[in-house]
Amino acid sequence: MNAENEVEAGPEHPPSNAESSDQRPIVVGVDGSEESRRALRWACAQARPRGCGVLAVAVWHLYPLTSDDRVGSSPWWFTTDPDIATQSFLEDAVAPVVADFPDVMISRVVRSGRAPEELARLSHLAQMLVVGARGHGGLSGMLLGSTSRDVLERASCTVIVVR
Repeated sequence: MNAENEVEAGPEHPPSNAESSDQRPIVVGVDGSEESRRALRWACAQARPRGCGVLAVAVWHLYPLTSDDRVGSSPWWFTTDPDIATQSFLEDAVAPVVADFPDVMISRVVRSGRAPEELARLSHLAQMLVVGARGHGGLSGMLLGSTSRDVLERASCTVIVVR
């Protein structure tokens, strides 16, 4: 993990108002958690003064079934296309943020695969990559989750971890 790539953000570290000529998007991983919603808002607050867009990314991954008794027990992936279901989920997550940041262009993309790998692929196009961290408080809350850690190790741009 490269310590130079890790910056924690939150209420104690508000977004910078410095303008930037870099028009590449800010990429944000959205998984539906409250932390990822905070990351999306943080990214929009950064994008506004920079005049750049935000790319909200949701990644779905189907785990192989291990036994016949599990077939049909999954809530949605056997009844609908996972891309369509994930797109709907992403729209629901982004809608309230769009209302609060009408001047920021928020694009959406759905990918299939592992989230850290897909986010790292998109980091080549980004000026920064933003993810939420699911800390648990105390000592364990200081640790990064596996997705945040993997993204930090793979990304080719600055990574912001929002708590």
